[in-house]
This record gives sequence, C-alpha cells and structure tokens, in this order.
Amino acid sequence: MKKIGTVIFDGSGVLINDLYTVWKADSDAFEACGFGRIESLKQFKEDFKFPISEYCKAKGVPVNDITRVEIEFRRAYPKYSGYIKIFPEVKSVLKKLKQAEMHLAVASNIPSLFLREHLKKFEINEFFDVVTGQDDCEEKKPSPKPILVTVEKLGSKTEHTAYVGDMEEDVIAGKRANVYTVAVSRAGSYHPRWKLKRQNPDFLISDLNELLTITKALNSTTKIGL
Repeated sequence: MKKIGTVIFDGSGVLINDLYTVWKADSDAFEACGFGRIESLKQFKEDFKFPISEYCKAKGVPVNDITRVEIEFRRAYPKYSGYIKIFPEVKSVLKKLKQAEMHLAVASNIPSLFLREHLKKFEINEFFDVVTGQDDCEEKKPSPKPILVTVEKLGSKTEHTAYVGDMEEDVIAGKRANVYTVAVSRAGSYHPRWKLKRQNPDFLISDLNELLTITKALNSTTKIGL
C-alpha cells in the first residue's frame, strides 16, 4: 500500500496565484465598510490569516460588521479576477500525479463558486475527484474539518493523505487532521518561509515539482527530509 495515495491541495498560493486579486478585493471591502484601505501588498501579507473572522477582528473590524466585509469582498473580487494566474508547474505536476494513480482533491477557503470557476478556467478541474470550497464546509481552516470532509468524500484514509498549503493555518489544519503536511513557499504564497517553518510541516518546498519527489520517495520507502 502507498504511504501517500491521496494529495489534497489548497487553492490560493498553491494552485493559483491570486494574491494580488485577494489583496485588492479585501482593500476595497474594508474601504466600502468604512475601515480604510489596505495600502500595500506587503502589509496584507504580514496581517492576513485564517479564519477570516479572526483576521477582520485583528484589523479592528467589529464582530457585527464582519459579515458585511465578507459580502463586500465577494462583490469586489470579480473586478480583479483577470489578474489571477495558474502557477506554471501546476498542470504538469497534476498530470504526473494522476499517472502515478494518486487521488487528487482541493480543500480551500476560496468561496466555492470562485474556486470552481478558476479550476475550470485553467483547465485543471478534470484532475480532481473532489473539490471542497469555503461554502462546502461549515468550518474553515485552521479547523481540520475541510480536509477531513474531503478525505471522507474520497473514501481515503488520513494516514495515506498529504495536504499541500502555503499558510501557517494550512499546516495547522493538516496536523490536526493527522495527514502529511507539505508547505510550499514562493513569491505568490501568502505566508513567508519563516512563518511556514515555525509550524514544522513534514516537508517545506519551493514549488510543486518537489512534491513529485516526495511522493515517489515515500512510496518507495526512501527516506527524505525537509
């Protein structure tokens, strides 16, 4: 039996580069609700975290206004969706994982409608057996629930599953779900390498090509490290 037979991916910062879009939509949402703009991408990356409610509260948004900010975010998001790109190695890696008979899925905090639109637009939806977006699960990362729900839908087992994310909360969620944790750090990622490293993921990589090495090595019982 494979040590890793299932790979579940986060969406933002892992499959798609939507950092600029999320920053701009978030900034518009804050301004529309009277909380000022988020002036720089650097500031956004430093502050952003999950769950969104905690991020909003840390930015000074009263609890009663968080839903309004989220509504404004969804309204602003399509204005900037044209800036979203797929990371260059994604299609090739997904194809090779499928050829290795891996079960693939997505568990993301992206609103479900937007997530499915992105996967279809970039022609990678066919690689995934299950897609779990923000609206498909009552809990959000760092809760392990989105990962566990996805594993259940796949009919897989957590001990043979890896979760790939680019934020501290992805690693925390993966550890709580008792799956292998793979943190990817690159220019389009939401959290810098030092933040990811302090959560002690099982593997810390620079792009998804390294995921191929990890799964191949684990499934052939070859030892590899961070």
